[in-house]
Amino acid sequence: MQKDFLGLNNFVWWFGVVENRLDPLELGRCQVRCFGWHNEDINQIPIDKLPWAHPIVPYGVRSVQPPAEGTMVFGFFADGEDGQYPIIMGTVPGIPDEIRQNNVGFTDPYTEADKASKTFPRKIKEASIVPDTTGVKIVEDVPKRNPANLNEPTTSRLSRPTRGQADDGSYDGIAPESIAGTTIDIQRKTRITKIQTAANDTWDEPYPSFNAQYPFNNVTETESGHALELDDTNNFERVQLSHRTGSTLEFLPEGHTKIKSQKGRYDVTMGDHRNYVNGSKYETIDSDYFLRVNGKIRIECDGFEVVSGGSAKISAGQAASISGSSFSASGLTSSSMTGGVTAAVSAGVSAKLSGGVRSQVESAGVAGIKGKMAAMIGEGTQIIGIVNQTYGIQDTNSCIPPVADKALNVPDPPLQDVGPINVPAPNFDFGSG
Repeated sequence: MQKDFLGLNNFVWWFGVVENRLDPLELGRCQVRCFGWHNEDINQIPIDKLPWAHPIVPYGVRSVQPPAEGTMVFGFFADGEDGQYPIIMGTVPGIPDEIRQNNVGFTDPYTEADKASKTFPRKIKEASIVPDTTGVKIVEDVPKRNPANLNEPTTSRLSRPTRGQADDGSYDGIAPESIAGTTIDIQRKTRITKIQTAANDTWDEPYPSFNAQYPFNNVTETESGHALELDDTNNFERVQLSHRTGSTLEFLPEGHTKIKSQKGRYDVTMGDHRNYVNGSKYETIDSDYFLRVNGKIRIECDGFEVVSGGSAKISAGQAASISGSSFSASGLTSSSMTGGVTAAVSAGVSAKLSGGVRSQVESAGVAGIKGKMAAMIGEGTQIIGIVNQTYGIQDTNSCIPPVADKALNVPDPPLQDVGPINVPAPNFDFGSG
């Protein structure tokens, strides 16, 4: 039986530094310079001559994210002492105190200019709120060599923030410098406050509830700053999925849910969409609001109020109706109707006008009353136009009863052309009996 084959031969371990992760086969392989097996002279052993190291991935994982250049890794040689078939088992975090020049081995071989020209990932340098409606202003940083931060652990800053202390030694929150360059840092700087509502009050965007304590925040953070946090810190348990710009989906410690988009937002539902709010709902829009419903819209509520700071317009392609036990309009009112109008009132109508009234009909007008009508005019009445026929007060339901079957003597005005017609007050001659 052969005793020198893969799995039974000498198991050879190695440590090394990744110097290239751009695998032409896209399998997640890296070219690694191994301590003891390779020297630091990149002229003697160029990067492209280093063997490709295969990764080990969990069962069921189809996508492999290779470690960045400059990352320390470890593994074994599948071919034993031949050292030509390395297998990567994992990375080795550390606290680097320097970053070597890129003209030697065992370091990130790229300069910042190289990475910028090759479109390597980059984090956000600055984020600020702009006064218009275009969203948060983002300024990208230049790609950094790895490791980007010296004299601190290579693990994510989100997993190990510095917890500040006040002068009396009490806890004083997370030190801002310990989370600089992270999505939490951006969320803090772009928080919206004093949002005005239609209820004549304001509210603030919840402050980022990040208060992680090592080792309880389980973090996955990418080179550009995207982050997934599963934080088990006592009293600050939270889950957050955040984009490098600060756009966020977060489940806060109390169970609240926060969704924030630093730019536009698009919601598409191909089926029914149901919302239920157990409390009140407030919406504030800094610009215009356009709502289109291709079917019917119905609003049911205990009270309905629309307040417009400018003009208000309601138009309908067909009939429009307003019904209720009462209807009132207040303020200086001007009404205009450009089409024909038909009004039908099936119950009694009471109208009181406290100001002046002007009514104008520019075509033929007919008013018919199938019942009784009482009119009280405190001063004179002026009619401009042609009067075809007038009727004495005896033909109306006068508040003065007739006497001894005598008709009231009310003179009829003569038919005149267009011009003012003054109708004198009626001369009530009841006779002597």
